[in-house]
Amino acid sequence: MYRQPAQSTNTVSRLQGMHDLPEDALRQKQGLQDRLCQLLNGYGYRQLETPVLEPTELFLRKSGGELASQLYSFTDAGSNSVSLRPEFTSPIMRHYLENAANITLPARWQYCGPVFRFDVSHPEASSQFTQVGGELIGSSEIAADVELLNLAVAVPSQLGLDGWVLQLADLDILDSLLEPVGVSERARSFIIQSMPRLREGRSAVPGLLEEGRRLHLVGGSNGSIASGDVDSEDAALRQAVQGLNDTQARSVLLGLLQWNSADQLGQRTPEDVVERLLQKIRGTDNEEKLRQGLEHASDLAVIKGEPGPALQSVKKTLASAGANQDAVDRLSEVI
Repeated sequence: MYRQPAQSTNTVSRLQGMHDLPEDALRQKQGLQDRLCQLLNGYGYRQLETPVLEPTELFLRKSGGELASQLYSFTDAGSNSVSLRPEFTSPIMRHYLENAANITLPARWQYCGPVFRFDVSHPEASSQFTQVGGELIGSSEIAADVELLNLAVAVPSQLGLDGWVLQLADLDILDSLLEPVGVSERARSFIIQSMPRLREGRSAVPGLLEEGRRLHLVGGSNGSIASGDVDSEDAALRQAVQGLNDTQARSVLLGLLQWNSADQLGQRTPEDVVERLLQKIRGTDNEEKLRQGLEHASDLAVIKGEPGPALQSVKKTLASAGANQDAVDRLSEVI
């Protein structure tokens, strides 16, 4: 005789942002994944599965710390700082570097699987989602860029979609635009992360500048922080990481934090606290330079339209900023 399970009065609910997939939705999702994987197979991209769990430092190195607050991180039983993967590029590059001696270039790999990101500002948003994509490693030829663009164009056709638009972002062009301004690597990473908002134009710059101040991206008017604005603890931390690159500085600060205040972090991860400390003690960008960088980037971000006119607008933007034109010449060849 069938008995209905008793209702528990102490139910454990799923985490916010995580979702169950019933059979129909799961079949639909798997069908889309299979079609995309078949497309990548046709272009010679071989399947590669990487671990869901990786050393936290792997993701912080790629993002310059920008992903720190979005990582699901913890310390495992072996006292290692580990994170659920928020993207696939870093693990695939790790795989390549570990096996480079046995890999023939160019190498083509495809990936498909869950990734995890926590959005503090939108905790209700999906914190686990599936990424499907490919990585082409070891070719700087224009033909490689053309291959990737052809692959991107083939995706909507493979899925039966229409009315789509292909948007290109070229980091070489953005770097060329920012080089005459002289912003730091941290400010550059901030500007790159801000490009979606900069599509609104220069009206988005004041809000981003305020965010830059809050993140301690900028110091005094000449890019330095006056001694009166820094307490002795900040000064000591700045001295401890002086001359180190960001990766080395993170390692030093993480060690100090775990030794001194591991039980005082609350809900923040050690990596999140370290990123905030690093932002604070290295907030030495000139605010005017950051403003110029954001304004130049916004002029680039608003450009859209057919390739010919859009490329001419890009060239004008670079010329007005006194930037090198080589990167846009390469993009012109690709298109």
